[in-house]
Amino acid sequence: MSNERKSWRLLSSAALLCILPSCGGTWVDDGGDFKRVFGFSKPPEVKVLHSDYWKSPHSSLEYRCFISLQASPKFVDGLTASELLTVVVPDSAVLDVCGGGRPKWFLPKPLGNYDVWVPRAAAGYRVFRDTADGALFLCDRRRHAIHLPVQIRRLRRSVAREVSFRAHGDERL
Repeated sequence: MSNERKSWRLLSSAALLCILPSCGGTWVDDGGDFKRVFGFSKPPEVKVLHSDYWKSPHSSLEYRCFISLQASPKFVDGLTASELLTVVVPDSAVLDVCGGGRPKWFLPKPLGNYDVWVPRAAAGYRVFRDTADGALFLCDRRRHAIHLPVQIRRLRRSVAREVSFRAHGDERL
């Protein structure tokens, strides 16, 4: 291999090492967390109470998020639609998917105080609703250091689009 080619490879590798780590980070109560979690802009009738989002600094999909919301009934109905989620009994196994290191503000009451939904599809996120005040709590975690296949990315965008349409009263699906 020529010196010119070696230099080019070294320069390319150095550039990638500088660029890829900038893709990750930790955001706490950041205005962009809603979009990071849901994949679309926050509707005006949704208020983010708290959020904690971490993404690994490499190109694979590895993240952990917790978010707490006050939302309109229309948004809640879209988020918890029976086509997407199913109601389950709140127990510690449901919460295990969220992983350790939960923020203090995430589910501050005993689990019996929440309605809980889990996805019908393979995704591992959880949606909790406080039965007293209606506050929503959502957690999700991906620990796999793998590249997300195109089909799964499309499915995630499709689900986000459906929730967004429903939250805005649009029945196009």
